[in-house]
Amino acid sequence: MLTIAIVCGAGIATSALVAEQVREHIAARGRRVTVVQATVMDLLSSDFHADLVVSTVDLPDALGIPRVSGMPLLLGTNPQVTFDDIDRLLERIDPDGTR
Repeated sequence: MLTIAIVCGAGIATSALVAEQVREHIAARGRRVTVVQATVMDLLSSDFHADLVVSTVDLPDALGIPRVSGMPLLLGTNPQVTFDDIDRLLERIDPDGTR
């Protein structure tokens, strides 16, 4: 199963808000995906795994994990942009939705 990490500075309140929106979007699409909250430090740990990151903070390109900005979800400015990016990347990572 794919894992989406929702990353903010502290990994608590902001990521909880964004994570809930992502879970609802994923459920509406019928995909089986685990959504977890994380911090930037979690991403740097060798024990941590994610297939996609939705982040409200800037992350270095060196992470090697596809990233989507979560700011539109947090601010409510244009959440569909983030949802479209998530859908596009999930389709590329797991085209048949079986992982």
